[in-house]
Amino acid sequence: MDILKTIYDRISVRTYAPAPVASTELEDVLRAGEEAEALTQVEMKFHLCAHDEMGKEVKGLIGNYCKTIVAPHYIVLASREEDGYLTDAGFRFEQMILEATRRGLGTCWVGLMFKEASLRSCLELDKSWRVIALTPIGLSADPTFLSQALRALARSSTRRPIERTFFWKRHGDLLPFHAFTDDRLTSIMEATRWAPSWMNRQPWNFILTGRECLVYKTRPHDREGKDYHLVDCGIAMAHLHLAAKSLGFSGHWQLESFDVPGEPDARPIGRYPLIIERN
Repeated sequence: MDILKTIYDRISVRTYAPAPVASTELEDVLRAGEEAEALTQVEMKFHLCAHDEMGKEVKGLIGNYCKTIVAPHYIVLASREEDGYLTDAGFRFEQMILEATRRGLGTCWVGLMFKEASLRSCLELDKSWRVIALTPIGLSADPTFLSQALRALARSSTRRPIERTFFWKRHGDLLPFHAFTDDRLTSIMEATRWAPSWMNRQPWNFILTGRECLVYKTRPHDREGKDYHLVDCGIAMAHLHLAAKSLGFSGHWQLESFDVPGEPDARPIGRYPLIIERN
């Protein structure tokens, strides 16, 4: 997979053609989620459902800003509720989303707009499972003027610039771009900032220290006992890891606590070894 191209190609699709996708394609996408690199050992399940199988529960899937997203298929992610599960859910599910994108299939992250208890019952899961997110999946249909306008209104094609996302050694300090000799770093940061997030809030922040990259968030958001900004951070962490890996860096995120220089109220999430050469 040309991961950088795939990252830039991915968009949130809200209008789908009714034709079903070949089962072999769907199985490969599902396998990409099940075999995705993980941040934890938390048990997760990826459920592939046809539209008819979702039954009445699909009415709880609100997309396109008050219209139900109708697609031939859906993939639902459920997880055990353990330390790091929300961040890891975002990390794993985005890898699956990108595989679907690579195959020319449309997807759309849905993390809040469904009734968890009803969907859990539909999937025959007991209360020890949390339903984290789902995506419709299928071939994109031509977008209507309304969907294009709504997407523009939601600012889904905008992202914070690198200098407001990545900082140097402490929160808020600008990166000394002239000091970096490896142009791959800019490509990694650009791919990371293109990660999708709930309402395009982009809750993540990163600090580069010269030896590693720290990720943390400053925005609180909790609904139904789930902090969806942790899911968002997991998505951005997947982008950084996959981009770094494709450009020759090696490393893996470690979920742990740390002090965030310059931002004592931030919630630390993880560290990633990323050696940055300087003059």
